[in-house]
Amino acid sequence: MKKIFLLVLLPILLISCGTENIPQVSKNIESAVFGAPSSKVELTVFADYECPACIYFEKTIGKDLYENYVKTSKITVTYKNFPLLQHKNAEHDALSGLYALSQGKYWEFSLEMYALEDQKKGDIVTDSERVALGKKVWLDPIEMQKSLDEGWYKKQLAKEKQEGEAKGLEGTPSVYLNGTIMKFKSKEEFFGMIDAALKL
Repeated sequence: MKKIFLLVLLPILLISCGTENIPQVSKNIESAVFGAPSSKVELTVFADYECPACIYFEKTIGKDLYENYVKTSKITVTYKNFPLLQHKNAEHDALSGLYALSQGKYWEFSLEMYALEDQKKGDIVTDSERVALGKKVWLDPIEMQKSLDEGWYKKQLAKEKQEGEAKGLEGTPSVYLNGTIMKFKSKEEFFGMIDAALKL
C-alpha cells in the first residue's frame, strides 16, 4: 500500500516542482522601485539607455547608488524610462528593460543594456542582441522576443514618458530628490545631497 501511495504521489510532486520554476509573466507592471519603501529619502531617475550622459551616470554613480544606498535600505529609488526621440534604440531598449522588470531582473538587465549601448556608441541595437542580453541574466528568450514583437509594455512606457513630460523634462538623466530636481556637478556633490537629506 505504501509503494502504491508513493507511485501516485510522485508525479504530483514532479509537476509541482516543475511549475514552481516557470516564471509568471505579468503584462501589467509599475515602474521599477528598489530600496526601503519607508525611507524619508526618495529618488526618481528618468533615463534613456542609449543616452551617453545616462551611460556615464550609471558608470560613475549608478553602481555606488545601488550598492551603498539602495541595497542597504537607506533610500528608495524609482527608475523610469524616458527614451529620447533622437535615439533610435531607446524605445526597444526600454521595452526590454520592462520585460526584465516583470521577471525581477531589471537591475541585472539594465547593467547589460547600458554596457552594450556604451560599446555601440549610437549604432543600431537589434532585438536579437537584446534577447541575447536577456539570456545572460536568465530571462526566457522566447517570451522576451514575444513581448517585444507584441509591445506588451508600451502602455507602461508611455505612462513613464508622460510623467517625465509633465515635469518638463528636456533631457536625461533627470534625477529628483523627494520631488525636486537635483543639480549636481560631481559624484561627490550628488552623494553629498543625499547624505544631507538623510540627516534631516
